[in-house]
Amino acid sequence: MIKFFRHIRRSLINQNNMGKYFKYAIGEILLVVIGILIALQINNWNENRKLEHSKHKLMLALKKELVSNKNELDNYQLGIHKSNSKFNKVLLYSVGDYSIPIDSLKYYLSEMIYGRTLLILNSVQEEAINSGKFEMLSDSLKQNLSVLKDYTNSRNTISDRSTNMFNLDNDNESVNLMARLYMLPVIPEEFLSHPLIPTHPEFLLSDIELSALVKDPETYLTLNKIYLIYAADEVWIKYGLLRLTNETIALIDRELK
Repeated sequence: MIKFFRHIRRSLINQNNMGKYFKYAIGEILLVVIGILIALQINNWNENRKLEHSKHKLMLALKKELVSNKNELDNYQLGIHKSNSKFNKVLLYSVGDYSIPIDSLKYYLSEMIYGRTLLILNSVQEEAINSGKFEMLSDSLKQNLSVLKDYTNSRNTISDRSTNMFNLDNDNESVNLMARLYMLPVIPEEFLSHPLIPTHPEFLLSDIELSALVKDPETYLTLNKIYLIYAADEVWIKYGLLRLTNETIALIDRELK
């Protein structure tokens, strides 16, 4: 092909036909420019295709992580709701608005502290942010993920308050009360590495003593403080994290179509 064009140039020069030669030269330049533009277009198309593939792969990874979080949140929300329902009944019993048999009271007391730790995954989003891939996502998806991250951090603050609450009393009053009321969480048998530790004899109460302790005003104040933290956590999970997680999964599904 190059020899063909070179032959045409030489023929035009030999014929001393400079007008046609210049026209031919301009045409040859235009062909080169067009060829370069086509090559750039193909290169851009390939790059865009690679970016779309990376974006698609990232969105699938984000969805997988969010679905795992959704399952964790569903189970956690169900568990804490059951515990808070029992907590609520004990508080109503404490103020005299609810009457229950002593065996039921003992059962509610033993079940109203939810000892499960919530595990939220975010490694995919963090890696995307650190690598710069996060910017490939749509503005709406980036906003949803950012708000979800903020909600997670805010929820962790609530969790920290719950944990630190038991460290505020120098005399461990809250822990002592929970032990006397049989409130300390029981480890499921499948997770036991050692035999269960029985309640210390000093904390063993008769049915009358247990009922009186639950109805004591100071007991009510302590229990209500713990309950409000757990109730806030339940609301934050259900109407915050779980709602946003579901919305973000739905948004990813729409964008993947």
